Amino acid sequence: MTIATIGGHNKKGKVSSLRRLLGNLLLSLGILAGTIAILAHLCLLTIFNPNRLANDAQTLSASPTIQSAIADGLTNALAPITGVSGIVVSHAELQSIVAAAMRQPQVRDQFVSAIRQADGHLLGTNQAPVTIGGPGLTQFIAAGISQYSSSLGNAVQQTNLRIAIPGADLPNLGPLARAARIAVPIATDAAIVLFLLALIIHKARSAVIARIGKWLIAMSIVAVLIFWALPTYLLPKIHLSWALLASVILKATGQGVTVFYLELAVSGVILYLLSKIVTKLV
Repeated sequence: MTIATIGGHNKKGKVSSLRRLLGNLLLSLGILAGTIAILAHLCLLTIFNPNRLANDAQTLSASPTIQSAIADGLTNALAPITGVSGIVVSHAELQSIVAAAMRQPQVRDQFVSAIRQADGHLLGTNQAPVTIGGPGLTQFIAAGISQYSSSLGNAVQQTNLRIAIPGADLPNLGPLARAARIAVPIATDAAIVLFLLALIIHKARSAVIARIGKWLIAMSIVAVLIFWALPTYLLPKIHLSWALLASVILKATGQGVTVFYLELAVSGVILYLLSKIVTKLV
């Protein structure tokens, strides 16, 4: 083997290493951009969707966790009356009254309206009080309380109850929602371009396709963890009101993205199998 031949092999080796290094860099940047696009899209489908919570209001109204939180709000609303009368209705009894109230069409309609206001709080478009109340609800609550204390029930009838519902203290995530809407198309286009460049430059194209496939499968698993495993197994064990509410909301909103993370998983499997076919053909 001549010196020129050795030099040629070394040069080819350096070029091949450089292509692999540059291809891996482009692929990593593409995965980063794609991850941003997927997570932002998931947020837009769920917590940043202006109608998502309202669409799930029926599910939320039947949740014992939500009813318990409303019972807490009812306790606060009754405080001026119970403080004077000295009569207290237990939280369990109030939650039973709330559960019965939530089965009334008029109260459910108020709850849906309040959930829309909570959506507005979350997205920074509405700062109106997140409450339910009025004469109809007051009379229904008064009748329920009268089962335990007629004097307290009569006192409640003379008031106009306003009960704060979960969502009154939701943070303003409007800037993040606007950022997500901007990020999705930009990050998606960037990921596609970077993936194509990585396929063109990288010498082992099958490895690039396999890695993209594995990444898509991993992102589908992340989505399942966020919208199923986290609210089902982790958050309920924290035993804090915000964690329990978050678990209910994540479960309810996550039902609308099942198709999306199934598409991610199927696409990932297809690309991974395709990489194996490409490897055999090369």
